[in-house]
Amino acid sequence: MKSYKSFNKGSALVVAIMLLFVITILVAVGSQLIETSFKEMKLQQSYILQAENVARAGLVDAIAWFRRQSTQPVKSGVPPAPGCWEDGAFNPKTSTDPAHCDTIDESIGLVKEYQLSETGLLWARYEVKRQTNPAVAPYDPHAVHDITAERLHTGEQKGEGLVWYIESVGYVYRRKDSSKAFNVSPNEVIGKARVSTEIRRISLRLPAECAYIVNNGGGYSASSRKVKIYKNGRIIGGSNIGCGRVSGYQPYLYSGSTVTGNPPYQSGLENPTVSYVLGVSTSELKTMADYLVNSVSELPSQLPDMSLIYVNGNAVFTKTHPLRSSGILFVQGDLTIYEDSNSLYSGLIYVTGTATIYDPCLISGCLIAYNGLNLSRANSTDVAEIDYDSSILSSVRQQICQYRENKAAYQVFSGIK
Repeated sequence: MKSYKSFNKGSALVVAIMLLFVITILVAVGSQLIETSFKEMKLQQSYILQAENVARAGLVDAIAWFRRQSTQPVKSGVPPAPGCWEDGAFNPKTSTDPAHCDTIDESIGLVKEYQLSETGLLWARYEVKRQTNPAVAPYDPHAVHDITAERLHTGEQKGEGLVWYIESVGYVYRRKDSSKAFNVSPNEVIGKARVSTEIRRISLRLPAECAYIVNNGGGYSASSRKVKIYKNGRIIGGSNIGCGRVSGYQPYLYSGSTVTGNPPYQSGLENPTVSYVLGVSTSELKTMADYLVNSVSELPSQLPDMSLIYVNGNAVFTKTHPLRSSGILFVQGDLTIYEDSNSLYSGLIYVTGTATIYDPCLISGCLIAYNGLNLSRANSTDVAEIDYDSSILSSVRQQICQYRENKAAYQVFSGIK
C-alpha cells in the first residue's frame, strides 16, 4: 500500500515536471512568435512609409513637369484642341534622350523607377496616371484631371488648365528578375501608398498698370484723404498710371512730394480684391505661400528672392529687420516700413489694410494698399519711392505665379492592398 502511494506521488511529480517543461517551451515559442510578428509589422510599416515617400516624389515630379512646359497654363482649351480632350494636356513623353525623357511608360503617364538598396534588390516605382481619351476608354478617377471649373467659380471652365488634381501611387518592391514587370513573380511588391494634391496658378492681374492702387481715395479734405504723400515721397508711373483708385479723391500731396505718370491719377478702376488680383482667396493663398508667418520676426534675417511671403497680421520692417527681397509680399493687415530701414523690394506688395512707408525706401513693381497709403514723412531726409516696373512684374509671373501646390489639399492613402 505504501509502495503504491509512493508510486502515485512519483508519477505526479514526473507529470508536473513535464508540464512545467512544456509550458516553458510554449512560453519561449510564443515569445519568439510575438517578437517575430512585431518585427514583421515594423518592417511592413517601414515599407509603407517608404512607399509614401516614393509616391510623394511622383507628385514633385508631376508638378515640375507642369512648370517646365513652354505653354502656360498647361491646357487642352475650351473647346479642347483637335485630337485632345479636357484632361489630355497632361501627356508625359518617353525619349531616348535622358534630358527630354519624362517617363518610362507614356501609355500610363508619368512613371519612374529607381534603386533603393545598395544590393539592388529593393526598388521604388511611382505612377502618375494620365487620363486617356474618354471616348475610347473608361474615365479613371485616379488619373490627373483639370478641375478648374470645380475650384474656380468666376466663369472659368474645365480645359483652361488653371487648377489640376494630381494623384501618385508609390511602390516598394523586391526586384528578383529585371526582365519582368515590377508586380510579376518572382518580383514582389512589399509596400504601396497613394497620395494626392492640387496645383493651381496665381494670376497676378492688376486692374490697371499702376505704381500704386487703392480702393477708395477718401474724402476732399486733407485729413480725410486715404493717400498722403509727404516730403520726398515719390510715385513714378512712367508711361503708365501713377496712382489708381476705384473711387474717392486723388492723393493729397504735401510740399516736396511727387506723383508722375500717364496720367498721374486715374479713377474708376476695378475693385482690386485679393481674388481679382491673385485669382485665389486669402485662405488658399496661405496654403501656397513659401513663408507663412504671423509677424516679420518669424522670417529669416536674409529674405529669399522671388518668394511668396504671407504675413498673417501687421508687418513691421525696421533698421534691424529691413524689407530687402523680391516676389510677392502679402500682408493680412497693415504694413509699416520705418525710417532708416533702407528697404528695397522688387515685385508686388499687397496690403489688405494701410501702408506706411518712410524713407529711405524703394519699391519697384506695384504696391496695392487697399485702405490707404502714407508715403514718406514731413521731416524726411531721404527718398521713399514707388516705381511701376512691368519687367519686374513679368519676372514675378514667370517665377512665382507658376503652378503651386495647395498644401491644404494634400492627402495620404497609406497601406493600399
